[in-house]
Amino acid sequence: MNRIGLKSQKVIIQILIAAAILSGSLFVNAQSVPVMLKQWGEFGDKPGQLKFPAMITVDNSDNIYVVDQHNHRIQKFDSQGNFILMWGSQGNEEGEFNYPYGIAINSKSEVFVSDMNNHRIQKFSAEGKFINSVGSYGTEDAQLKYPYGIAIDESDVLYVIDAFNYRIQKFNSDFKFLSKWGSEETIGFRLYMPHEIVIAQDGNVILSDRQNHRISIFSKDGELVKRFGEFGEGKESAGQQFSEPHGVAVGINGGIFVANRYNFRINKFDKDGEYQYGWETSGVFDDSKHFPLGIVVGSDGSVYVTDHYNHCIQKYKQ
Repeated sequence: MNRIGLKSQKVIIQILIAAAILSGSLFVNAQSVPVMLKQWGEFGDKPGQLKFPAMITVDNSDNIYVVDQHNHRIQKFDSQGNFILMWGSQGNEEGEFNYPYGIAINSKSEVFVSDMNNHRIQKFSAEGKFINSVGSYGTEDAQLKYPYGIAIDESDVLYVIDAFNYRIQKFNSDFKFLSKWGSEETIGFRLYMPHEIVIAQDGNVILSDRQNHRISIFSKDGELVKRFGEFGEGKESAGQQFSEPHGVAVGINGGIFVANRYNFRINKFDKDGEYQYGWETSGVFDDSKHFPLGIVVGSDGSVYVTDHYNHCIQKYKQ
């Protein structure tokens, strides 16, 4: 074979190798976007049915707790969506709710729920037995105006979004008031309808600043660490653009998942806020527009999303 033939063969081999590497990398990137494994729930008030589910959390056994907002109750499922139990009804007595919103679980498997229109936080056992509560309408310490998202850190400190007081309040697990932060005077801008809160692996506090269309990261004492995001809406919106972000969750590797509600998608960022990828939560089973609201990541990396207007839970696997 002449030199030209050998050279041509080498070029062809190099092209094939490059193509294989490229296609392999594209395959890896494509596989990094979660695919839906399961969807459960439908509109109704029977066990396993939902009416406008809000926030969602997971316990150490990967059981799923869902705020069934317009049924004024909490429902508990296993990781496959099988109904386990439920508790709550509409009212203002112990164990009753008036449009609950946020939910979190501490190291003792106690369940905390932000009872939004009752302006309080309630604490329950894992089986739904009422234990204690804190809060009443007002502006003083331990008073609340429409508490939204809540989160619990590794020391069992409770962080509460006191939405219409534009601040975060902190309590211990027995509801003793610890501190508050988030005023415009201390952080340099106004938290505008923040909705959900989660604790990062490094102990920082991640907040979905809804009407500012941003994600804000603070130290546990309220010092601003980082903000990212800007307003952008529609199919052409960029990865760093949000239209009223709601739920926020931290993955097993520290990545940040955001329910980008009015863009009908989930946006995934690394722990430093750099955009990685996103996926639409509508159009998988039909072509309608749904509204992802709450989000949580299980111990195996599964991503659970509440679809607020489709009255269901979606489970995705990376």
